[in-house]
Amino acid sequence: MLMRMGIRIFTVLAALMLAVRVSAQGNDPIIIGAVFNSTGWMAEYDQPAQRGAEIAVEMINEAGGVLGRPLELRVLDGETDPPVVFNAALQLIEGGAQFIITPSDFDIGGPASAAAQEAGLVGLSPGASSPLFGATALGDKQFTVAAWTNYGSAASAAFGIEEKGWQTAYVIIDTSIDYSNSQGLYFIDAWEALGGTVVGRDTFVQGGQDFSGQLQRLQALPEQPDVIFIASYMPDLGTIIRDIRALGITTPILGGDAYDTTAFYAVLGEQFGNEIYFSTHSWMGEETGAEMVAFIERYQSRFGVPPDNSFIALGYDAVQVIARAVEAAGSTDGDAVAEAMREMDFTLLSGNLDWQGVETGHETLKDLFIIEVQGGAPSFVMRLLPEYVPAA
Repeated sequence: MLMRMGIRIFTVLAALMLAVRVSAQGNDPIIIGAVFNSTGWMAEYDQPAQRGAEIAVEMINEAGGVLGRPLELRVLDGETDPPVVFNAALQLIEGGAQFIITPSDFDIGGPASAAAQEAGLVGLSPGASSPLFGATALGDKQFTVAAWTNYGSAASAAFGIEEKGWQTAYVIIDTSIDYSNSQGLYFIDAWEALGGTVVGRDTFVQGGQDFSGQLQRLQALPEQPDVIFIASYMPDLGTIIRDIRALGITTPILGGDAYDTTAFYAVLGEQFGNEIYFSTHSWMGEETGAEMVAFIERYQSRFGVPPDNSFIALGYDAVQVIARAVEAAGSTDGDAVAEAMREMDFTLLSGNLDWQGVETGHETLKDLFIIEVQGGAPSFVMRLLPEYVPAA
């Protein structure tokens, strides 16, 4: 009798202890580790994404969290240095991160994604747009919120030919990283596929700051092209365009999402920031919709300034994607969440997003936004989903 009572008491106590453990786990935060570069050239793109991510975490927690658990964002600086980025991701994973948000570039952010894949975790970049950032090169749990450069370049080409009526283009490519190199090559493909003519091309490597050779070759053309496409990123992107304009060349300039920064507009100013057009991932203005208007108010209240580039929206969306996929999967398990991400269609702050399967590398289907720069200030032109897209 006493033995049976002892067994019952032990069983009840064990059940209570299990319930306490489950309850405690249920209240534990879901930890999102993020490597956002706050130093080096990538800070221009990652710091806006970090601010967007912070707002997303705040808003989700205010609404009750995910699966009844709060989100916690832990951030480390990758110093725009791939080995540092990799070690930062490892440190976050060892500290309990269940997801990794990586820097917005394949060459810099890829190591963080590799660390996440090795640990069996979903890795997600807000703004990496090289087609290498995805399942093919990095693994089946790796994604980017951004449209790949084949889509961005195709959108720029379609805008130039179909909307502006330009026929001839001169292309200058920064070959230092896959982002800008692939962007330039995809533009040439799309431009020619749409019936345009590339009258010449040139290259440079980020960090040189001396574009005298490129400028001489541009000036020596027998006839100036309808448009100059420049595939690069800050800071050299702003420098080469400023130098082109300083020579008195007023030919329209076309480009991609790396133009979408406050520093870009500041370098060019009213004098040199004219007749520039680029494709990017969103537009931080009322033209994007009511959700964006509400977000702008929240952002301005939180940071004291209005949001100024699409990487803010991409950082916000990265956290939203993780939260919604975890809810759909009912779990933080990497395989389950990755499968949910592939199966779901997302309506996000930056626009609609649909990832394709592992066999495509998690190709991102997403609208692009065309922005115009006049007097050193950007303005919205249109949304554009190109019909012709070069194969990645």
